[in-house]
This record gives sequence, structure tokens and C-alpha cells, in this order.
Amino acid sequence: MPSFRTKRGRCVLDDDTLSLQSSLRGQWRRYREGGRWPALLMAGGMIGAVVTVVVQVLSGNWRPLLIGGGAFLILWGVGRVSNVVRGFTDDEEIPLEAISHVTAVPGTSGLTRPRFVVYERDGATKKRYVMMPSRWLSYGDEEFDRAKDAFRAVGLAVETD
Repeated sequence: MPSFRTKRGRCVLDDDTLSLQSSLRGQWRRYREGGRWPALLMAGGMIGAVVTVVVQVLSGNWRPLLIGGGAFLILWGVGRVSNVVRGFTDDEEIPLEAISHVTAVPGTSGLTRPRFVVYERDGATKKRYVMMPSRWLSYGDEEFDRAKDAFRAVGLAVETD
């Protein structure tokens, strides 16, 4: 049963299913495994966000929170609609026989992370991103290669973008 690390957890390829297991805790674990600095940056960012919200609430200054929260919701909504329009799904489990092929996208160093695009043929073609750990993490490149080998081990064609 091949499996590999993803951005937020693990991808498990068992006998007949591609299963994605993800959580924020899993993402934290990936950063810790990848080195000290990514984990410290994530922790600092989360602590900074919580402190900012608490300070704004205690001072009674709601306007920045409402503007920031509204901007976040708008960007999140646009991203979700964009994915649906482009044919992407967020299924956590995909039957292996429904997968036609997998495209490996190595990502642009410092800009985008490596990922796989899994193509499903379920009437209309659907796509699913499998986001990989950043190449800046100590194990990023080797995990990307391990994922390609895992897809090939279960008989899925892996194309390179």
C-alpha cells in the first residue's frame, strides 16, 4: 500500500482507492519535519494573527477586523468558484479505476509548490489537486519523486508538465 506525505497530511493508494488524509495539524507536522524555520514561521504567523485579533477586539476597533474578514471571505469565495468553473473537485477519496492519468507539476522554485493533478473520468472529466510539501523543506524534492513512484506502482500513468 504505497503512501506519501502531502502538504497537509498523507495520500494513501490502497488496493482500489486514492485517499487523501489532511488536517491543519498534519500541515504543522510537515513543517516541523522539514526544518526548524518553517515551523517557527508558521507558529509566529498564527500567534501574530491571534494577538492582532485580540488587540483589536479589546480596543473596540472592529472596522479592521470586518474589512480583513470580508476580504478573506471574498478571496476564499472567488477561489472556490474558480476551482468549480475549471472542473476541480475536493473529493477525499477517488476510486483508482476512475483515474485516467496523473500530471506531475514540479512547481516554480520560490513561487508555487509541487503538485499532482489527478484526472477522473466520471462522465465529465474532473480534476483533483494533490498538493505536495514545499521544495524548501528538507524532504520536499525526495517526497515529490516518491509520490511519482507511488502513482506508478499502482498502475497510474504519470505525465510531466
